[in-house]
Amino acid sequence: MTFELMSHQQDGVDFLTKRCSGLLAFEQGLGKTLVAIDAFNKLRMSGKTDKLLVICPNSLKRNWVSELSKFAPGLTVCIAEGKPRERRNTFAQSDSTVIITSYETARSEVTAILALLQRSDTTLVLDESHATKNKKSLTSIAARHFSPHCNYRWLLSGTPVTNSASDLYTQIDILTPEEQLLGSMEAFLETIEHDPQAEFIQHTFDRLILRRTKEECLDLPTKSFIDLRIDLPDWQRSLYDDMRTQMVCDIKAMSGEQYRAFASTALAQLTRLIQLASNPSLIFPELTNVPGKFEALDGVVSDIVSVPSRKVIIWSSYVRSIEMLLERLKRFGAVAIYGGTPADERQDIAARFQTDESTRVLIANPAAAGTGFTLTAASYTIYESLSWRYDHYAQSQDRNHRIGQTNPVTYMRMLAVDTIEEVIVQALERKSNLAKSLLGDDDEATAISHLTKEEMCNLLTNHQLPD
Repeated sequence: MTFELMSHQQDGVDFLTKRCSGLLAFEQGLGKTLVAIDAFNKLRMSGKTDKLLVICPNSLKRNWVSELSKFAPGLTVCIAEGKPRERRNTFAQSDSTVIITSYETARSEVTAILALLQRSDTTLVLDESHATKNKKSLTSIAARHFSPHCNYRWLLSGTPVTNSASDLYTQIDILTPEEQLLGSMEAFLETIEHDPQAEFIQHTFDRLILRRTKEECLDLPTKSFIDLRIDLPDWQRSLYDDMRTQMVCDIKAMSGEQYRAFASTALAQLTRLIQLASNPSLIFPELTNVPGKFEALDGVVSDIVSVPSRKVIIWSSYVRSIEMLLERLKRFGAVAIYGGTPADERQDIAARFQTDESTRVLIANPAAAGTGFTLTAASYTIYESLSWRYDHYAQSQDRNHRIGQTNPVTYMRMLAVDTIEEVIVQALERKSNLAKSLLGDDDEATAISHLTKEEMCNLLTNHQLPD
């Protein structure tokens, strides 16, 4: 099979093959996987490398197999998975040119992988490399063990910055393990805070990161955003207000030391409020009332699919909600991809949604389906719930606004009025601005402050992040 690279993809191949280390920061849908495969093939044919080790999220292992069979059918491929003995045997005995494994396996099998890297000239690919952003995590530590043993080290991520500038620092550290180009993390973060465009930082980014956006590379249809503000029914509003009021009262009564202890669990506490705004049965399983968002979804989805051939993706963060919506929307041929969906069935479900005219609705969790899937059959996307994860939000948008989409795409965010969800939207926008600033997509960065006791109470009552 022959294929022709687009100009930005050829730029990517040149970028990866002409340097030992690089972060390919193409936005989702621009073909990072194809670029890495073609770059490896060129190096292999010129005798500069023997094997390719791909470490990726568990949900993407079979996507890599599919892409390799499509774009490099001559390469032998295996997946290192299963029980520990099976995984270790694969690393020790497989003669496949490409070995694919998950981050979970990689951090469990450091010794076996190091032995593999010492036996062969292996190119290392870390896909969705923002998974390594936490320098203290086992995933990041494992990646830094592997990196020095590979002459070619390539990181792939459409969202390399998901929370703070430290995300990029850690990934650069993996690319250049012996150089520490950005100095200590503390010094780097202090510099970024006072001078985001510092020359030595921008020079390092320019040398090691290749960024391309869809606006630069593709002539895609427009996308638009609509916020659907949902008034909670009285019973749901009462549950939400009671929990919020109690939380504010508890915080105000805390001493400074007590609040510092609370702050470490604040995200979990806020998540309970998010669940009440979305679907109270997530917390109170005995409830049988229909949540306000579910009632609104009935009408919105019916309107969308009333036009023949229209399809819609519904993103939800919670398993119970997905399963309830799957039953509620089954008249539209609804299918689902989430944590409970076997990994080897997910691509088949996505293909069914793409090709089967009677399958009009896909309900999915961004953690399971936000990467590795093409869902361009849908020109409508609805966010039933949002999380604080900017990478999940950004990547899920790119499932249907990518190469192959011929229709304008509409994104609808369902936001419960007078709830914490209004704060989530603010946080996602701030993270987006930060990512754009560091990667050169924009001129402005806004950091999310650590909340004081007073700021937390203001967030809960007035739904405002501090400036």
